[in-house]
Amino acid sequence: MATQLRFFAHIVVGLLLGMLYFGIGDDASKIFNNSGFLFFSLLFLIFTAMMPTVLTFPMEKTIFAREYINSWYSTRIYYLAKTVSEIPFQILFPVIYCSIVYWMTSQPNDLVRFGLFVVSSIMISLVAQSVGLLIGAATSVQNAVFLAPVVSIPILLFSGFFISLDTIPPYLQWLSHISYIRYSYQSVLLAIYGMSRPELQCDKIFCPFQEPRDFLKEMDMLGGNLYIDYSALWGFFFVFRLIAYYVLYYKMVYSR
Repeated sequence: MATQLRFFAHIVVGLLLGMLYFGIGDDASKIFNNSGFLFFSLLFLIFTAMMPTVLTFPMEKTIFAREYINSWYSTRIYYLAKTVSEIPFQILFPVIYCSIVYWMTSQPNDLVRFGLFVVSSIMISLVAQSVGLLIGAATSVQNAVFLAPVVSIPILLFSGFFISLDTIPPYLQWLSHISYIRYSYQSVLLAIYGMSRPELQCDKIFCPFQEPRDFLKEMDMLGGNLYIDYSALWGFFFVFRLIAYYVLYYKMVYSR
């Protein structure tokens, strides 16, 4: 039932956003609205991947602890089974969502850009799921539900959406480099507005960001690199998964 709800949620929200932001992707006068849509898409994928996952281990902790103590299976096999079984859904759901919103909002009619948008969405979904697994492995049900959104707030603040990266005070700049949302958001903007995209349409007398490069410069992402962004996301994915496993492993060892 939970999987079916998540499936329909991605379709319904995708259609809702597609209608709300219909056809704005190539309009230079609505470029900030479009960037808001792109950021909200990532935000939606983050929480739909993270929130169900934070409950994975806490809700099964009693059963798993008993069966682990009985030596029916190891922590490694349990963790591998729980994580691998979820990965196909974390790939399928973003693909469905992106296939709806990308074309409805008139983003560039380019399969390469669409593919990069999908890859960024899948990666942020997998990373968010990894964060959910880590929080769930480390805490109880009550604490996990509370900590998941709280932990995400500072990560969101340094993503480059609420404040441009060059505006962040120097002594806080390092926090933007550990914000996995920053790399995902930057990769999406580079996919949509980078790679020598031609001028956007402008129905007004003057559009300050008709040239996509100017918008990327305004967001301080003109010098971004897709390879670095995707490498960072893969790094977050593996590090969070590894830490989550060892947290779960040592909790079981001590409970024994």
